[in-house]
Amino acid sequence: MNGKLSNIGKWVLAVLAIITVALAVYFYMDLGSDSRTSIILNWGYILIILGIVIALLSVIISGVVKGINGKKILFAIGAIVVIGVVAFIMSKGSFDIPYQAGETLYSGKTHGLVEFGLDFFYVTLGVSILCILYSVIKSGK
Repeated sequence: MNGKLSNIGKWVLAVLAIITVALAVYFYMDLGSDSRTSIILNWGYILIILGIVIALLSVIISGVVKGINGKKILFAIGAIVVIGVVAFIMSKGSFDIPYQAGETLYSGKTHGLVEFGLDFFYVTLGVSILCILYSVIKSGK
């Protein structure tokens, strides 16, 4: 079963790559269409959603195939929640700051969500670096 899933994953990745390359070529061709930017942005949103869905499905499928370890899953979910809370606390003040881009005044909510996403990334990066250092020191190699 694992071999079949691997082959399916390769084909899905190949199809997504072909679509992405085709849209990139279309984006850089000047055909007089003003919708090129929205098409490529929408495709980016679709890829992000597909990535999240595939990540969740791979965990579920691997849990079914290999057996579910409840402690590890709860630890992982807890770690994600803690990182999310830390990132939210770090970006809390940004939700009250409106900002202006050209003639448009945006709400602080948009600014806060962008700041939250960046802080979530930074905290995750820091935690992953600490985990790598810990595993290298612990293994003694």
